[in-house]
Amino acid sequence: MDLISQFSGQAEFVNSEIVPWVLRLVMAGLGLSLTLADFRRVIVFPKAAAIGLVAQLVGLPLAAFVLALVFDAPPAIAVGLVILAACPSGVTSNAYSFAARADVPLCVTLSALTSVITVFTIPFLIQLALGVFAGPGETVQVSAANMFRNLMTFTLIPLALGMLFRHFFPAQAERAVEPTRKAVLYLMILVLLLGVVSSIEEITANFATAGLLVIVMNLLTMGLGFGAARAFRLPMTQVVTITFEVGVQNLALALAIAFNILAAPELAVAALIYAAVMPATALAFVSVGRRLIARDAGLESAAGR
Repeated sequence: MDLISQFSGQAEFVNSEIVPWVLRLVMAGLGLSLTLADFRRVIVFPKAAAIGLVAQLVGLPLAAFVLALVFDAPPAIAVGLVILAACPSGVTSNAYSFAARADVPLCVTLSALTSVITVFTIPFLIQLALGVFAGPGETVQVSAANMFRNLMTFTLIPLALGMLFRHFFPAQAERAVEPTRKAVLYLMILVLLLGVVSSIEEITANFATAGLLVIVMNLLTMGLGFGAARAFRLPMTQVVTITFEVGVQNLALALAIAFNILAAPELAVAALIYAAVMPATALAFVSVGRRLIARDAGLESAAGR
């Protein structure tokens, strides 16, 4: 317990000082792997991209609002859940899609598009959530313009810098992509683990109130991605990709918003609980996704004979 107490004492430093820089590194690393062609690739698979974007940008926030109302969540938990839902995708979903042998180009394209679009949607969704859920005396003073500016520094500017480096130094960027991606992913996992451990007291104190809500949100959003992709008869590789894109949120961004942009640590509880829950469901679906993709490949091979 003494060790946990020591970690808890570092929670503010980890979440306020380290997480934002990890987020910037994550976005710069994503930028190293992107070109303008990745944004244009939406033309190659318009149906898959449209389904993924609608599910993330509309379905996720809607699910968060509905669940928060159904569970009658406390205001801080409800707003935190909306913040989490407003931060879809990220480098983590790319890693899970790669591990499941899904459609990685589609994953990268969706991550690139949402990284740009959510800079504009996040301020709107947060202000809407504060208006719906925050009661008298519970409001967080927030400016949409300030949120937009901060989101630019956390996401779009590092992303653009990574893309510019790739444009002007393509050979060096190509060599750096994979080592950077792995290093950033491991660093992000480490920092998120530190964030969870250092905030274990807050997570434990709020798990009875928010734990089931966050678990249901995690399972529901993965089911939303899977169901929407299957309903439109997409190939299984794209079904698995969209499942991860919709079901795995950008935790680093959600934490940076709560701790740095809004300066309201109580709004990070849902994201911290999610950080403890999501890896188990995502890793389980990696195994399921591999089997589904292999099964479909076998059926296509048999049909082609």
